[in-house]
Amino acid sequence: MSNAVPVPTEEPERREPPFSPALVEELLRQLDKTVRAHQLYLHNNPTYLKAVDTLRASFVPIWAETDSLSLSVTDLKFIWFDLPVHEQRERASDSLPWTFYKDGLREVTLSPGFEGPELELLLDIIPRVRKAASHEDDLITLLWEQEFAHLTYRYVEVASEAGIPIDPSAEAGRWPVEQGAVVEDPRLAIEEARRAADAAADAGGADEEIKQSPGGIVKMEDFDSTLYFLDAEEVSYLRRETEREYATDLRRTVLTGLLDVFELQTDPSIRQEVTQNLDALTLHLLAGRQFSTVAFLLREIGTVLERAKDLSPELRDRMAGLPDRLSDPAVLSQLLQAMDESESLPPRTDLEELFSQLRASALGTVFGWLASTQNAKLRPLLEGAAERLAVSNTGELVKLISSAEGAVAMEAVKRAGGLKTAAAVPALGKMLSEPNRDLRLAAVSALVEIGTPGAMQALEKALEDVDRDVRVAAIKALGQKAYKPALSKVTALVKANQIREADRTERLSMFELYGSLCGDGGVPWLDELLNPKSGLFSKKEDPEFRACAAIALGRIGTARAQQALQKAMSEKDVVVRNAVNRALKGGAG
Repeated sequence: MSNAVPVPTEEPERREPPFSPALVEELLRQLDKTVRAHQLYLHNNPTYLKAVDTLRASFVPIWAETDSLSLSVTDLKFIWFDLPVHEQRERASDSLPWTFYKDGLREVTLSPGFEGPELELLLDIIPRVRKAASHEDDLITLLWEQEFAHLTYRYVEVASEAGIPIDPSAEAGRWPVEQGAVVEDPRLAIEEARRAADAAADAGGADEEIKQSPGGIVKMEDFDSTLYFLDAEEVSYLRRETEREYATDLRRTVLTGLLDVFELQTDPSIRQEVTQNLDALTLHLLAGRQFSTVAFLLREIGTVLERAKDLSPELRDRMAGLPDRLSDPAVLSQLLQAMDESESLPPRTDLEELFSQLRASALGTVFGWLASTQNAKLRPLLEGAAERLAVSNTGELVKLISSAEGAVAMEAVKRAGGLKTAAAVPALGKMLSEPNRDLRLAAVSALVEIGTPGAMQALEKALEDVDRDVRVAAIKALGQKAYKPALSKVTALVKANQIREADRTERLSMFELYGSLCGDGGVPWLDELLNPKSGLFSKKEDPEFRACAAIALGRIGTARAQQALQKAMSEKDVVVRNAVNRALKGGAG
């Protein structure tokens, strides 16, 4: 006789919700949307911040109605008071119910206060669970670690609840038991088997009944030592293939498939859709720090554009413009800011691959971050990117010399000098009129490094700069290059009254420059300064001024200059005498 109790067939009475389900539906819809924004955008991005604020606002009308919100979780739905308030059509990795359900969560209860810091903790946890490998922590573990105060949950051990693996392709709420049969829940099959065994034992035929496997239960030992059981080599092969499959970068596989579709399908609408998908994927991959994959995509786009046939100019331009998304100042700045603030960076090779795809428009952004980055690991990567972009984009480099951002202009000036960019000379010449003293000094140094006649001619302007350091730098640069065409201007300056008001260093540098350029033609004037005519009414020049004349004669170094110096060897003033001796030694050497 069976002891089974009949199960009522009529459905239980549905509970009436205490307030409109639309409020809960809107909350869950906004939660799903915010989780996606969390995965797509950096956490200081305005779009993401707006999504979080909207989600927090969705809690306000609910807390006005109740002091707790309890949701039942199934594989496809969130249920509240027997009503589905959030539903997905399939068990997908981006399905919110499935993300909770697959790790054993069966009920979630929220209370006022959850919308504060705990909400952001949950937004961090959900994407981690979706991307987690089999050996990484599941949702239950991550929730337990955070010790939520305003979120409680009920869960089951997945292994004990579903002794048979769930088939994602099966009908919702049903699991395969054996070929041709399905049950609503594997636990029902186990319970029925247990009852059957108990009944058989009571009837005296327990041994026979218990030895038989209950319907729907599969035991591995039934297959052991049979013709079809795997040997060690086959098991090893399956393990290797499984590891190889998990190691495959599915992102690249997807991108390759989309690019193949774009190349082979000539229908403009299909190509338009592929372009839109690739654009969205680029941002998604950047947000996920998949930099090597982004670099792969940007490289492959160029190859596909070369091979694609019957491609309209509009689509070609749009596809070719995808790599420019990375170089957009707003996108690149957000990316570099995230790297600068990060304690650890992705592998260097990944970043080098990514930066190798930057376009000319990225040069200004890279220059700006070079001046402000605090991350010692990021700086050499930016240096390499700046060098590559500056070498291959001279026009952009020259344009950035006139940038309104001082840090960018400074870096452009230095790079132009280091690369000896002759095309930058006109822009550097204009830089000598800038009010920023440091930029003018950098421009002088860059013009010296370039060293072309045009650069030297531009330097003449700096001889009359309002800043003493800029003037001295220009004087020394022209003297180093012995730029003869500057003689007329130098002569006028060295004989002007302003030189007498200059400090010793500037005055001496100007006389040295004059001596390097004037040759024998300047000896008479310098001789007159050094050896003034004696007489009752004659007036000698300042000793330091006469010493400068001696140094200039030493720079000339000709026989006439030597004669003028020798006349002053018996000079009583120690400053002048020392300058003469030094000039004579220099001339002899």
